[in-house]
Amino acid sequence: MKRLLVPAFVVILLACGDRSGLPGARALSPEGADHRFAGMSPDGSRIYWWQQEEDGRWHLYAAAADMRTPERLPLSSSRSGNIRLIPSPDGSRLAVPAAVNSAFESVWLLEAAGGEPRRVTPEDALAVPLQWHPDGRRLMYLTVVEGSFYTMVLDLETGAHRRVLPAERRPHFAFWSPDASRLAVMMFDQGRGTIWLADGDGGNLRAATTEGLEVPAGTVSPWSPDGSALLYTSRRTGTSDVWVLPTDGSAPRQLTSDVRDDDAAEWSPDGRWVVVRSNRGLQDDLWVVPASGGEARRVTDDAAREDIVGWRPGTSEVLYTVSRQRRTLWAHSVADGAERQLTHDSLDVTFFNLSGAGQVVVALSRGGGVTDAAVLPLAGGDPRIILRDARGGDFYWSPDGSRLVFTSDRAGPNADVWVMDSAGGGLRQLTSWPETEDGAFFSADGSHVVFRSERQARWGDLWRVPVAGGEPERLTDSGLVLATCWQLNRPGEVVFPVVADTPVTVAMMRLRPGGGMQTLWDRTTASFCAPVSPTADSIALLTSVPGGGFQTMLLPLDGRAGRRLLEPNQQPIKWSPDGRRLLFTYTTDPPFDLGILDLADGTVRRVTTTPASEQRPEWSHDGSTLVFRRVTPVSRITTADVRRLVR
Repeated sequence: MKRLLVPAFVVILLACGDRSGLPGARALSPEGADHRFAGMSPDGSRIYWWQQEEDGRWHLYAAAADMRTPERLPLSSSRSGNIRLIPSPDGSRLAVPAAVNSAFESVWLLEAAGGEPRRVTPEDALAVPLQWHPDGRRLMYLTVVEGSFYTMVLDLETGAHRRVLPAERRPHFAFWSPDASRLAVMMFDQGRGTIWLADGDGGNLRAATTEGLEVPAGTVSPWSPDGSALLYTSRRTGTSDVWVLPTDGSAPRQLTSDVRDDDAAEWSPDGRWVVVRSNRGLQDDLWVVPASGGEARRVTDDAAREDIVGWRPGTSEVLYTVSRQRRTLWAHSVADGAERQLTHDSLDVTFFNLSGAGQVVVALSRGGGVTDAAVLPLAGGDPRIILRDARGGDFYWSPDGSRLVFTSDRAGPNADVWVMDSAGGGLRQLTSWPETEDGAFFSADGSHVVFRSERQARWGDLWRVPVAGGEPERLTDSGLVLATCWQLNRPGEVVFPVVADTPVTVAMMRLRPGGGMQTLWDRTTASFCAPVSPTADSIALLTSVPGGGFQTMLLPLDGRAGRRLLEPNQQPIKWSPDGRRLLFTYTTDPPFDLGILDLADGTVRRVTTTPASEQRPEWSHDGSTLVFRRVTPVSRITTADVRRLVR
């Protein structure tokens, strides 16, 4: 079980400036912590965060700015705890989103000095705090009403709720300027977002941008400290860049122009600098750039993901979270529940596939978009690298275990189909089209590779190519195939999802030997893939339910009526080799726990109960072992003093 991270924290010095010229960074969270930043007091003296504990809930914590002497506050949430709280202007109260007794976040008020929290928005509707009015008596929050979202204002003295824009029915959210005399409004119309300005009371609404590609930046507000400009990101150039919009009516200014995406930004306290998150260099890092324009200067340089928290008030320190996913491979004995870790914590497993002979092929990320392919025995042992810098990730065994197939962009900008010997070597390219190929796997007899290609298709079609090489053959011509799925246990058969345009849903189809097509499900949206039984006579399909949620259907492939399996929102994953048991996950959204359904008597056994997420499980050839990837999130709150960069 997860150990409580309650003892006094030690501030760990990660770097004190180095030869790269990066500023020193200090991790405020201990090694291995999963701390989700929640907020900071207006004067920067207090910091708030969420952490998950053994009861499975996310608990709210507070501490001094260095995160020493933490205390648990009297509020917890059943959801992931990754939404920010908003302190009042004087820091005396906290507006906190939390799912306490419902499936939705409500807004709760909590006195910073202590006391019991109280809910100030309806329990049966999603509500998230956005911003306090400078007078501290009013609170702006986002809520979902009749299937759309709007911005509301709560008067805490009278308890009255009102819409910020009473006559506006388009989805929107809004932010007061520093003096509350104006509003910046993010308006959505048919999925396109534009920025509008209005008076502080919601009147005199007028468009400030017109392209429909804009998103306001800033963790709490896009307004500059002096209220003269707004910060936003736009994809008008094809990639996401940071822009500054003066509110005096003058033209917007492009602040960043890298060929990669800059997707978050935050004003410095004095308004002279902006910290930006960018994936230039094929990884998420932080940079600072002058607000007036100029060269961006690097703050971080590592493979982890940095998320901007903000500038510590009155300082040159940037506060951010460093997030990683520890992805390791595990084996679980079905008989007694014993678990073995197959790969070390230092190895990042992005994909794996199990052979019938008890060998596992894994894709190991080295960071920066570099992936190696390795093979290790299920019985235990170190991975053996068989292909370095594979430029791909999904490796599948041939039926006889002698070959592997995968897709990779190692020969060009788009992914092609490749095969290689499972012992290493023998690398051959089977397709070389300018379009992207994916989802490649061997046919049941091992003679061909079936794959999906975007070639001459709106979404994609199924193709196959001889393993020995040759001209690919088109298997479908609808152009609507979304993905390839499990190969049926007879040559030439595939189950796959397609897009049904009217209405837009995902349907499940079957390709018969010789090219005949059969519709398996088109009544509601289906999941992308459906496990096929070992006898190839039925599939377990996750389907949407009118009104919301999902259910699993057991569908015979001979056209007979199906029946329901599992509980709502449990997702089928893999059949056991003998077809008597079905492996499933307990939710359709991470974190996932695994369970096994015995189809003979309907009994269910829970396999895992961890705060981590067990993903992509497979049965061993004899059905005695489950192999899965365990994903454990790690998020540490960190600070860097960028004084040297912004002088």
